[in-house]
Amino acid sequence: MRNATPYFGLFIFGLIFFLAWLNGYLLARWFPVYRSRRGRYGYWLATIISSLIVGYLWVVRPPAAADYYAFRAMALAAFVWIVGQLVLLFLLPFIGLLQRLTSGGRGERAETAGGEPISRRSFIQGAVAATPVLAFGLSAQGVFEAEAGMVVQRYDLPFPQLPSGLSGFKIVQISDAHLGPYFSLEKLEDALEKARKEKPDLLAVTGDFVDDLSLLGPAFDRLGELSREIPCGTYFCWGNHEYFRNIDQVRAALDSSPVRLLENSNALIDAGERPFYLMGVDYPWAKDPQERQAICRQFFNAAKQGIPDGAFTVLLAHHPDFITEGFDAGIPLTLTGHTHGGQVALFGKTLLPISYRYMRGMYHSGGCRGYVSTGTGHWFPFRFGCPAEIGVFRLVKN
Repeated sequence: MRNATPYFGLFIFGLIFFLAWLNGYLLARWFPVYRSRRGRYGYWLATIISSLIVGYLWVVRPPAAADYYAFRAMALAAFVWIVGQLVLLFLLPFIGLLQRLTSGGRGERAETAGGEPISRRSFIQGAVAATPVLAFGLSAQGVFEAEAGMVVQRYDLPFPQLPSGLSGFKIVQISDAHLGPYFSLEKLEDALEKARKEKPDLLAVTGDFVDDLSLLGPAFDRLGELSREIPCGTYFCWGNHEYFRNIDQVRAALDSSPVRLLENSNALIDAGERPFYLMGVDYPWAKDPQERQAICRQFFNAAKQGIPDGAFTVLLAHHPDFITEGFDAGIPLTLTGHTHGGQVALFGKTLLPISYRYMRGMYHSGGCRGYVSTGTGHWFPFRFGCPAEIGVFRLVKN
């Protein structure tokens, strides 16, 4: 898929510009402090520069090269301003209500530090006028979480059907790295070092690995170095962004690396009295949920071909709808990604208008489990209450 068209960039610019105009108009109408010429010029200069940077990123997607840090810092600052405008839009009804409640009337008197009397109402109204700072503070916090935060989620998973000799077998999952402007090679190295310290028996990469194709070679070099240290190696399944960028180039990079692709296929991990198989499926392209589930079933059936009855099986998929197939077929563990956990969450629930049956974390059905990673990276540099992660799954015989 090609980069976004210039028309899409213009649309983004126009949308951001309208949002800034609406916020600026309402604030200036409610509070005199926002009517000064210097304040208006500064506000619109920041908006125009931020809009141009974000629009440019959407259309051109410049590479995340080593000398890219200065522009990347500017881009993150632009995102703080733009996301701050979105947060401010949601806060405006409350700010407007407070403004109405605190405007008019003389109220009680209070003393300033210099002894000049001001009304208590005016003091409160001044505090209300400063609340937009909260919006940009929350925005900066979200960008900082996206840049600095990555957690290791560890799970001990008991399975009665696990072969005794595999008790303690450890799988590490990396998903949705989106290597590019907002997830650098240095961040990838950090994620891989975290994975190395867990001493995994197998590394699973569940799609959306690279967005900037100029980083394909270095990324798979680093992934290959770690793979050679892992007893059972590294396995990969397709995500939607591999198709968006250039799936043929990603396939070529995979073919020249020790990383093994599972494309509606399976691999024997351990041959024993009860063998251990790993399945991997392709991305199900369909918007209609019923049609997508039918494609999931088709891919799942193709991937399980050749696996003997009674084998212990783990399924790798990018789209979380495959968890349903795993549950229906009695697959002990299904690992997925794609949703990023919503990226913006409160009490574990996403605040964004997106909906998946399986959004984030661990799900159970009988003795089966399905997991949705919040993602190791992201293509949009903002997270709130939903940190990036790598998953560690220790299989235990019970």
